[in-house]
Amino acid sequence: MNQKRKLKMNNNNQLKNQKNMKTVKVLITGILLFAISLSVKAQEEKKESEVRPFQITFVTPLGTNGLNAWNITNKFSINLYAGYNGGLDGVELSGFGSMLKNNMKGAQISGFGNIIMGTGKGVQVSGYFNYTKGYFSGVQVSGFSNIIINDAKAWQISGFGNVTTKKLDGAQIASFANYSNGITIGQASGFASINKGDLSGVQVSGFANVNTGLVQGVQIAGFANITKKLNGVQIGVFNYVDSLEKGIPIGFLTIVKNGYRAIEISGNETMYGNVSFKTGTKQFYNIFSVGGSYKDDKILWGLGYGIGTMLPIKEKWNLGVELLSYQINENKWHTEALNLHNKLQLTASRKVTKNIDIFGGLSWNVNVSEIEDCDGNPFESSISPYTLFDKTYGNGNNVTMYPGFNVGVRF
Repeated sequence: MNQKRKLKMNNNNQLKNQKNMKTVKVLITGILLFAISLSVKAQEEKKESEVRPFQITFVTPLGTNGLNAWNITNKFSINLYAGYNGGLDGVELSGFGSMLKNNMKGAQISGFGNIIMGTGKGVQVSGYFNYTKGYFSGVQVSGFSNIIINDAKAWQISGFGNVTTKKLDGAQIASFANYSNGITIGQASGFASINKGDLSGVQVSGFANVNTGLVQGVQIAGFANITKKLNGVQIGVFNYVDSLEKGIPIGFLTIVKNGYRAIEISGNETMYGNVSFKTGTKQFYNIFSVGGSYKDDKILWGLGYGIGTMLPIKEKWNLGVELLSYQINENKWHTEALNLHNKLQLTASRKVTKNIDIFGGLSWNVNVSEIEDCDGNPFESSISPYTLFDKTYGNGNNVTMYPGFNVGVRF
């Protein structure tokens, strides 16, 4: 009997606790809804903000400023959890979040997020995000993102991304991505930086930079740089410029809409026939080439890549300086052994018509080949037609050197 009574009493206590918890939840929800409705009403009334030296709040309106919190500008403000205040002219500290109805001047620091619905001047620091609707001047630092929906003179530093929807006079630094609508100083990110407008400064990203206006400065990316206009330098695997005003794109593949492009047909002492495509600018261009020859009853062919620059000598005359490297395949589609044909060539060219040049010049060739293939079988390269230097090193590589020539026509 005693055990039954104890069980009934325990059940009754549990039911009472559950009812009490429900009552507390309803009460908290009611308070929050009441606070929200009051905040909306207060915004509609647009009362002039009062200035007070200090306030402390658990969550608005449960604080020293009570139901009038969103109409008060504080000099020093503490939100134990979260607060919605009229403005700030000093320092505000929040355990979770802070929201200001009007303007901020000073420092807004919170564990999760900061929101300014007016203008901001000073510092925003948060564990997750910072948001400013009006003009912002200062520094934003967050664990995830910073957002400014206006012009700004600021530095944005975040663990993930930064956004400024209008012109930014400052810099953005993020581990993943940046976005701005015109910027000075620059952007740096782990993945991508995008600027819609002109950029005066530096764009540096782990993967790609995109600029829809003029870049007056430097773009450096792990893979791609894209800009409408360039007055500076691009460094990346792939570079694209719609209009080059002044500058040099440097990369594995560069496309300049109003830049330099040419197709060449040429021959030399090593590769009797070559077809090459050049793209970029005359100051720096990429070379993609395929060539072939027939030696010692073997068909030799190779794919090559190189870089070059073209220097004007006088009217209709230019001097080309180029570095190229080919992997030569001998009597098969692919020779697995290292079999490189490297060359430095100097060629003088003369324009004979608007779109045709003829050229000729000298070269210095350095061939590097393994003496054994991947299966350990002896391998003797047939690239070199003659040599001034021939030596096999202890690492199993044979090196030959000799002078040569190059002649052809360019379209």
